Amino acid sequence: MMFTTTVWLFTLLVLQDPPELARVGVLDEARIPEASGLAASQRHGGIFWTHNDSGNDPLLFAIKADGAIVAAFRLGVPNVDWEEVAVDAEGRLYIGDIGNNGGVLPLRAVYRFDEPDPGKPQEKPLAARLATFYKPETEDGRFDCEAMIPDGRDLILISKRFDGEAAEILTIPLDPPAPVLRPAKPKRLGRLEGFTEPVTAVSVSHDGKRIAVCSESVTRVYERTPALPWKRLGEVYYEPRQYEGITWSGDDLLLAAEGSSIHRIPAALWRRSTPRSVK
Repeated sequence: MMFTTTVWLFTLLVLQDPPELARVGVLDEARIPEASGLAASQRHGGIFWTHNDSGNDPLLFAIKADGAIVAAFRLGVPNVDWEEVAVDAEGRLYIGDIGNNGGVLPLRAVYRFDEPDPGKPQEKPLAARLATFYKPETEDGRFDCEAMIPDGRDLILISKRFDGEAAEILTIPLDPPAPVLRPAKPKRLGRLEGFTEPVTAVSVSHDGKRIAVCSESVTRVYERTPALPWKRLGEVYYEPRQYEGITWSGDDLLLAAEGSSIHRIPAALWRRSTPRSVK
């Protein structure tokens, strides 16, 4: 009887409709039509950083959780395919020009710069330090990436796969950064266990102990351990949207969707894991 009850409860969890995440903010579609990254400021409370995808001006926006724009800063670098923004413990920001939808771009770039003050008007474009890397070799020649986090002297990349295989975890050097004429060759560290959906963003908690990774339909939280695989702490499936940004807000998570809004995943929800078979 106990076995039957357990099976029934598990089936109910798997088959139930995914939760509708609470909308906490609305983005200005005229200025941020293609939000493609989200990061909580380390220096300015209540401020989050975001930017647009390729085909838009190289602008970094300071916004509040409700989506209101506080300030906009122009970078002195092009927006070829900006896909991610991240912040480190020292308050430096990183813009990942790492997208490669067609798989034809041989070189990708990451820009690092000091976090600006949203309360001060911009006098000149933000100066950024450049790190470059070669597109990793793959069997089909295609490599795409929309997720990155700084990791001390290195940068961690999480690949975006479309073949049903688990995402790859790679690393490139930041200190010293690989120059334009000698791009780095990413080093493969392993796989992100259980994440077979196309990864669209990643964020590390302020204490560095947890990693949140999202796609358009699921977010998974991992305990970051010294060795792979990272331990999966929880996962949340939701109604698919074009989520391309994720960041921690305390123990909760915020998701930014292209051309629409910001949604919240409460800590209680991601901790209430609904296990599914993994590859």
